[in-house]
Amino acid sequence: MSLAFQVLVTGSAAGAVYGLVAIGHSLIYRLTGIVHFAFGDLVGLGVFATLLVAAGTGPVSQTSLGGGRFAAALVAGLVVCVVAGAGSYLYAVEPYVERRSTIGWVAATLAVAFAIKAAIGLVFVRSSYVFPDPLPFRRLGEDGFLSLGEAQIPIRAFFVLAVALALAAAASTTLDRTRFGRGLQAIAADADGARVVGVPATRLVAAAFGLAGGIAALAAVAAAPSGPFDVDTGVLLGLKGLVAALLVRFGSLWQAFGAGIGLGVAEAAIAGLPVFGVELGAEYREVLPLALVLCFVAMRPPRGALEEQE
Repeated sequence: MSLAFQVLVTGSAAGAVYGLVAIGHSLIYRLTGIVHFAFGDLVGLGVFATLLVAAGTGPVSQTSLGGGRFAAALVAGLVVCVVAGAGSYLYAVEPYVERRSTIGWVAATLAVAFAIKAAIGLVFVRSSYVFPDPLPFRRLGEDGFLSLGEAQIPIRAFFVLAVALALAAAASTTLDRTRFGRGLQAIAADADGARVVGVPATRLVAAAFGLAGGIAALAAVAAAPSGPFDVDTGVLLGLKGLVAALLVRFGSLWQAFGAGIGLGVAEAAIAGLPVFGVELGAEYREVLPLALVLCFVAMRPPRGALEEQE
């Protein structure tokens, strides 16, 4: 039972980050009808921008970062991510969306992804980086872990889960209760009609691109000190968030968030628990859940077919 609780907590913490990325994918798709293939790279760009301001590109220790510098780094990373996200829409995606060119926006988002990856690789030349931890979790419990029977649960996992839940709630509240959010809902329902009544669609969608990436980057920064971070980590986060969003067909923000948590728990269960009496191990934790979800999505009938059956 204690091991199962460990799997649930650690999987939920990882999945909460996937869920926030899935929120970004769902929001972008509902506003524009596109899949932003560079979204994970934009999240990674925000994390590496934060790391650059906080600790530079060299080795860093867990105690070499003060709270003030980390706050400044967090603001810098958020600004970079928001600006890059909005810019990717205005200068790469929006022209092709207006022309209804699928090949155009696919090529544009992939080009943005490669450009971001190349830029990060030029500055951060090491194979991976350890993100400094400004919060003293290592002083809590047993060197940062909570013992529960045979299980060892990282206390940071509770923090990451709480941060992700707060960000998801903030995104949902913004969408439902603010003028900005109501404008986005009008655009998602009828973009042409929203423009007719004076909604500044291009500006609002660009802001949504930036804020979606910024929210996901904040969660990724909160989770980053739990392990090494490299140029491909953001790409993988983007892929897992996309799979979670696909699972709920780019549904509501909370549906996307829940799907991300489910994906994270599935990964942790495969790595740490026997599956039908077979211990698969960590090497299957990322491949198997993604494959199963993609098979499930492929076999699901389209919405139109379901409506006709009813």
